[in-house]
Amino acid sequence: MRHASAVKRANNGTGHAPRPDIQGLRALAVGLVVIYHLRPEALAGGFIGVDVFFVVSGFLIIGSLAREAARNSSISVPAFYARRIRRLFPASAAVLVAVLLGTVLLLPQSRWQGISADVLFSLLQVQNWHQALSAVSYAGATGEVSPLQHFWSLAVEEQFYLVIPFFFLGLVLAARRMNRASDRFIVPALSAVALVSFAYSIHLSNHEHTLAYFVTGTRVWELAVGGLAALVPAVGFLTGRRAALASWAGVAAVVIPVFFLTTEMPFPGSIAAIPVLGTALLLRSGSAAAAVPWSASRVLSLRPLTFIGDVSYSLYLWHWPVIVFAVALLGRAPRIREAILLGALSLALAAASYYWVEQRFRHPSSRNTEWGGHRKVYVLAMCSAVLVTVAAWAPWQVVEVKRAQLSTALSDRDYPGARAWSERPAAVPAGMPVRPDPSVAMQDVPATSAGACGVYDPASVPDTDCWFGSQDLEAPVVVVVGDSHAGQFVDPLVAVSQQIPLRIHAMVRNGCPFALTPPRSADTVYANCSAQNAVTAEKIIGQKPDLVLVAGMREDGYRKALGWHWAPESTLADGYVESLSRLRGAGLRVAVIADPPYPGGNPVECLQKHGRQDQCATAAAEALAGTDTLVAAAGGVPGVETIDLSRHFCRDGVCPVVIGNVLVYRDNHMTNTFAKSLAPDLAVALRLG
Repeated sequence: MRHASAVKRANNGTGHAPRPDIQGLRALAVGLVVIYHLRPEALAGGFIGVDVFFVVSGFLIIGSLAREAARNSSISVPAFYARRIRRLFPASAAVLVAVLLGTVLLLPQSRWQGISADVLFSLLQVQNWHQALSAVSYAGATGEVSPLQHFWSLAVEEQFYLVIPFFFLGLVLAARRMNRASDRFIVPALSAVALVSFAYSIHLSNHEHTLAYFVTGTRVWELAVGGLAALVPAVGFLTGRRAALASWAGVAAVVIPVFFLTTEMPFPGSIAAIPVLGTALLLRSGSAAAAVPWSASRVLSLRPLTFIGDVSYSLYLWHWPVIVFAVALLGRAPRIREAILLGALSLALAAASYYWVEQRFRHPSSRNTEWGGHRKVYVLAMCSAVLVTVAAWAPWQVVEVKRAQLSTALSDRDYPGARAWSERPAAVPAGMPVRPDPSVAMQDVPATSAGACGVYDPASVPDTDCWFGSQDLEAPVVVVVGDSHAGQFVDPLVAVSQQIPLRIHAMVRNGCPFALTPPRSADTVYANCSAQNAVTAEKIIGQKPDLVLVAGMREDGYRKALGWHWAPESTLADGYVESLSRLRGAGLRVAVIADPPYPGGNPVECLQKHGRQDQCATAAAEALAGTDTLVAAAGGVPGVETIDLSRHFCRDGVCPVVIGNVLVYRDNHMTNTFAKSLAPDLAVALRLG
């Protein structure tokens, strides 16, 4: 989102007439975003406020650069970047530091490293690419969403600003060589950029719309449209009442879609053209429409709206961290009264940030008109960036020290884990700290988390990869197949192989149960999962292992974690029966492990928040609710063995989060430390050795 503290004397395409309606337009845009984040069910399409800001940014920045190029036959790149730094960096740096402070004071240590990394992504203006490659949905806040996720839109604009002055310089140089006026090249060149970006946006939105939402190339056309609105000559008939009607048409094109658009749609794509062109129309007609008392431009020029427009950059920066921290503390989405209070708090912080931070750095001294004067701006920005980086490093390093403990072997006597509940239970020493430390539990992952071994694709992963355990080629072979819940049992088998030589081949694909029927979400059928499983089954049959170990998350778990289901005519049970039957039909020994109990809530954050283990336990009836479809399917395939280790997780109707001084869960998965403590009992259950 473009900063709201930009010059109020906005370009109308031909001059420098005051445009208070642009500040009102910013108020409308930021209001849509804030309401959407506070109450997404009220304005499902409120996220298009960001698109409005993109158009406004293009209108102002491209218009300004075009005037400079026409006036001076050149562009001062140092001056351009210095202006961007003065207007954007101080407030964003203040928010980054505040978020770090809030993280340390209010959030569990397990969140610290992720947010510290987000600070650096935001500081370097690449948050949008981090979001895109992380496939994070831009939806309402939850307690686990980054308080800096919203910096993605700032990153898009900053990446645009990095290129646009050189775009104009190139046009100026081309015009000089051809002895032509540079302004004759600008509109055609900008139109070409807009068309290419728009076509790319449509293509990517239709194929990878989560990726398309964040990447820069799908948004450039929105900024370019704003620039074209500033540069295209005024249309003669767009005056007086016609301009006023056009201004209201522009507002309607922005406001009406917020009630119909959702993040599930292929956005930005072609549908983003509605609010984008509406904003451009409003900007183009604004100067002429301002003369008509009932025009939208006059309404948007009212002081309450222009004030919110003045502080809208800071309001955008502050509102999302306020919401995320509030949700983390409340443990739920804010109710209406709470949402109103959070909105008021965000506005108060924005006003303070505007007057005490933004305004103090906006206006340069008279000496800061040449490169020498701008150098001070760059030096101060660099020093501030270093300080923010150091501030982000501190909480990262606190957790990093604890993460180093993961590579240290634990004493079986002090940390028996699951062995505490074996048939011959091990003693549990009192007073020992929980391991792994909850702050690093999410990093206590199995061997299959590295490389392609957790996203096994039989078409791309060589048969020689993802082997663990003994190096003895004559040792018995155990194939582990299934989803990430199957991957949990690779390391216990590796531990067994230290006593009984075993070669373990992991053919695990996270989020893909070993069934031959495809899972579905609200709008997608994941046919690639079942298709890959069919190939994997044939590879296993050809390999002729001594044992095939199959595991997978419960069907209810898939509904909770991913929102997946299976069609009535093609159930998960049917898919399991078919895959297990193929393996048994080839004469292979097949064993199915019942899925461990599914914990309620987030056990790691609960333990960090409350400190008391008993407050974070889950009732066994809840943790084991629903049918374990894989076990049920195994019962219908003759010869398939079933292993149930649930007695190592639950006792007396309760499934605790710590057993034998070891943290059981990192989310709905076991910690790798606890999983390895299952090794002796797993070996006995599978009759290994």
